[in-house]
Amino acid sequence: MVVSLALVACSTAVPPQESPTPAARQFGGPEYSVILVTSDLAVGTNRVSFGIIDRDGMPVRTKEAQVQSVYLPPGVDGGEIRQTVTARFQQWPPGERGVYVTTLDFDLPGEATESNPGFWGLEINTTTDSGVVVVAQTAARVAEHSSTPGIGDPAPRSVTPTVRDTDDLSTISSSGVPDPDLYQLSIDQALDTGKPLVVVFASPAFCVSATCGPQVELVGQVKERHQDEANFIHVEVFKNPHLIEGGRPTGGWVPTVDEWGMLSEPWTFVIDEKGLVHAKFEQFIPAEEIEAALLEIL
Repeated sequence: MVVSLALVACSTAVPPQESPTPAARQFGGPEYSVILVTSDLAVGTNRVSFGIIDRDGMPVRTKEAQVQSVYLPPGVDGGEIRQTVTARFQQWPPGERGVYVTTLDFDLPGEATESNPGFWGLEINTTTDSGVVVVAQTAARVAEHSSTPGIGDPAPRSVTPTVRDTDDLSTISSSGVPDPDLYQLSIDQALDTGKPLVVVFASPAFCVSATCGPQVELVGQVKERHQDEANFIHVEVFKNPHLIEGGRPTGGWVPTVDEWGMLSEPWTFVIDEKGLVHAKFEQFIPAEEIEAALLEIL
């Protein structure tokens, strides 16, 4: 799924979902639209990223925006404001593209479907440098449980390719110049070392948003500072990424994509020494945030 100006990162195989209820479809505005980049929202604390575009599909970029989360129970005309937070614009490499990022807590599920008609809405307010007031809304699907491993959950013991499986790293990584250090251990092996683990799932050569390559590079930078204290792994989401037809790999997704419940890429997880998920980040994340999460468990 490609959205205007690649505000949304590349998607993997998203399972079918029920159509939004009429009320959810109406939760929006004519002048500006919100592109919700985060695909995995669940009850609890969530890192939420989004973009704003105008009616011509052009992105709105300000330093920050106010975000209100609103829960709308089924059969009720109005909703209840549950939280008001500030989202800050985070630039994506390369260029000036980017998204707003904030943290929201959801206390109830709401997926805006006929079987689960309650839903969440997000109302965004910001002001441009020229003084234009921007108001935009979107409905948000919030599941009971995250599709990816939740904070505090055991990390799946996936078997992932390593340097011992191949003489050519291009068969297990689409990085332009793969860093061999990121393919020394399989995830299951890393979980048995008693060290924290940082693992990034990304396809550098085929990511629509062009953030996957930089994301892997940033994980490599954090690795250079902490490789004696933690393990670092890159998992290519495509099988045999060197086999290409029509500009895309022909091998399909690696099993790890399903094992970790990922619906998008890139994803970065920080796992503690006990093998439990300490932090997780959907889409692009700066090196300093990865490192800060890692330092919390070192």
